[in-house]
Amino acid sequence: MSEVAASVHLRRDLGPAKPSGRLGRWLLRLLLLALIAGALTIDRSSWPALVGDEATYAMQAASLAFDFDLRYEAVDYERFVADWGRKPEGLILQSRDGGARITFGKPFLYALYLAPFVRLAPVQGPLVANALLLALTALVSARVLRRRLGPSADAWVAVFCFASVTFAYTFWVHADLFLMCTTALGLAVLDRPRRGAQELYRGEDELSTGRWLLGGALLAVAAAFRPFYLAFLLPALVALPRRRRGVGALALLAGVVLTLGLSSGGQWLAGGSWTGYGGERQGFYDRTGYPGVDFPADQWSQSVERWGNTSWLHEGALERPVDASLTAWNSLYFLVGRNVGVLPYFLPLLVGLFAFRGGVRGWSLLLAVGLAVAVLFWLRPFNFFGGGGTLANRYFLPLYPAFWFLAERPVRAAWAPLMAVLAGLFLFPLWLGARDYPIGDDGRYGHVAPLAQRFLPYETSQSHIPGGRDVNHRGLWIKFPQSGARPRDGGARLELDGARQGELLIGSPQPLESLVLSFGRQAPSVLEVEGGELGDRLLRGTGGVAFTVLFDRPRAVHPMWWTWEDVYLYRLRLRLPEAPPLAMPFTISTAGWSTENTPHE
Repeated sequence: MSEVAASVHLRRDLGPAKPSGRLGRWLLRLLLLALIAGALTIDRSSWPALVGDEATYAMQAASLAFDFDLRYEAVDYERFVADWGRKPEGLILQSRDGGARITFGKPFLYALYLAPFVRLAPVQGPLVANALLLALTALVSARVLRRRLGPSADAWVAVFCFASVTFAYTFWVHADLFLMCTTALGLAVLDRPRRGAQELYRGEDELSTGRWLLGGALLAVAAAFRPFYLAFLLPALVALPRRRRGVGALALLAGVVLTLGLSSGGQWLAGGSWTGYGGERQGFYDRTGYPGVDFPADQWSQSVERWGNTSWLHEGALERPVDASLTAWNSLYFLVGRNVGVLPYFLPLLVGLFAFRGGVRGWSLLLAVGLAVAVLFWLRPFNFFGGGGTLANRYFLPLYPAFWFLAERPVRAAWAPLMAVLAGLFLFPLWLGARDYPIGDDGRYGHVAPLAQRFLPYETSQSHIPGGRDVNHRGLWIKFPQSGARPRDGGARLELDGARQGELLIGSPQPLESLVLSFGRQAPSVLEVEGGELGDRLLRGTGGVAFTVLFDRPRAVHPMWWTWEDVYLYRLRLRLPEAPPLAMPFTISTAGWSTENTPHE
């Protein structure tokens, strides 16, 4: 290729010449500026509570910013309460010496990044830090992906970030967006142009030793938090050029060792385990009290014994049998779960699949994602999405960039609006309320759209999905995924709002052929049922009505978080169309007709 031709090819790859390319570039920048402005202006004091691990990361970053250490002390607690105006509910601490030294039970790399911002603004700083890092990641990724996606790369990066739940993590003090960004930057640093893309890149085709070192260090950041992200070393090693494979592998692994050594060494020197998830580890709340504040720090071990060790590595924690039915259901929920499915909430990953040509590099990326998910299913079968402090699946978020860099051929920019529209069917509540507290007044995720609520499967295997309390009612386990139904009197009775639909998830240790639903005197004699067949109806002389609901088969059968024995699960959607706008008490029984089944008004 001549020098002139190479220059033309270079301009085509690095700078969009088409109007659609320029539009995509402006769109991406405007969205990122809006995100930064949102982080600067959000009022976190309006949120009723902290989200998940926020207290730990915020206090850890403040300790680095102001005390230049990773030790937990009473001063850290007092500073947090002064800054945030509330107690650090969900504070995770760790010690390996019985409380003589206490540190934070999370790897500190995210806190290290946040520390300069926290020094300037303890509450707003982490959110601005998140926004700036995502902006950097998006711009760098767009520049690299122009070689693969063509001039439409900026538009597609905008879709990757804003037609998924990714952008909304900006407003939380959580490490998951940080892990996604470091992974994306690591993949970008190690990305090599397609063979023959342009001569002016021939010096980059094999990459410098420094880039392999940096790429390995960046990819290892997520692994310092959760080792299964080390699967990304597979595509990195596959991408090594033959002529420099030895040197490249050494540089890559040196970067990994540098990051993991820094994380483990810092955690150990601070008084914890080699990982933030080992040692004696406990979550602290107002009900448990806080060491050095509500009880002496030297009573650490007694507190852990009373409330339980939350270490991922304590004895028996990794003893996980493999259950085929549980794995099958988890696979379904992982893909299309109502609250955590990757397809409804990370839909742009399809772009990478559409633009995938089947090369070794691409297959290695897909294999890395598959290996990480498989380990996650084994390690956390009843919580593969990250628990209550999450938007969709936060454990998947650092795997998401693999699909960005899976593309090996251009994709038309015109498809970007279509992908955004399809994603919007599920994401519009989040677009309208990204800065709102993520769990609604009814205890359910605010990002779940009516379409998902209606048609996507509820994740029966997951222990931390919001959706009302779960209770034991007459030998049946019952949870309430929709707000139209709820328990009453500790589960002795249930309640269905008049004329509103309520959803019940019912678990039984044995298969059920039928259930009897008994309502009080104010209930009408018409009941609409989904999930079972309405059978006989009994009008009681003393008032009230009872309905039989028949089942052909359970909705799902798999172990639950409290037992590895199979639990038979049934889903009922109930509505009393002629009921007054009052709460209708009722009971559920497997025992057939009985006057004892009628609830008192």
